[in-house]
Amino acid sequence: MADGTTIQNFFAKAQEAQFSRDFLFRVNSVQLTGPPGGGLIEFGGNKELIYARSATLPGRAIENKTVSYMGLDFNLPGRATYTNSTGYSIEFYADADNSLRGKFESASRAVFDDQTSTGEYGMPGTADVITLDLLDKKLDRIKQLKLIGASIRDIGDLSYSISDGTGEVVSFPVTFSYHYYEDTISGGSNPFGE
Repeated sequence: MADGTTIQNFFAKAQEAQFSRDFLFRVNSVQLTGPPGGGLIEFGGNKELIYARSATLPGRAIENKTVSYMGLDFNLPGRATYTNSTGYSIEFYADADNSLRGKFESASRAVFDDQTSTGEYGMPGTADVITLDLLDKKLDRIKQLKLIGASIRDIGDLSYSISDGTGEVVSFPVTFSYHYYEDTISGGSNPFGE
């Protein structure tokens, strides 16, 4: 082949670069604006976020802007947008006494409490952050993303099977919004030589 792409080249690069696995990811911390005058509501480390069951590394896109001239379209880069920034979801296992879910409910009521019609429903700031870690096989952090301006949007239902239950562990999603993300740590050398 002219470009040198062969099974052997793939095999050599795969041995060198390896592959990311679906469990080499952690939700490091969640910091959200708390009740008025009460500071932040923080979730961190093994204390609570060990219950994070699944999450995604969010995407980033550059919008396409088209300029037409004499029937030909020219594609120009536009603004940056952040994939699912209005609905970033993390699924959590429910702990036995539902204290984790209760803490998310407190964060939700800090945004807007329908019992008092008050809350912190202004623009989330730089202190409102979800920190995500991408890990290598030694569980060392190789990349860290900080979702800036995070704010809770939805605490999903918890489904129980009262009559037909088998003891399955229950989980629930929590959805956040954020403004943008910062890539604060990048990995070491690039095995692809780029």
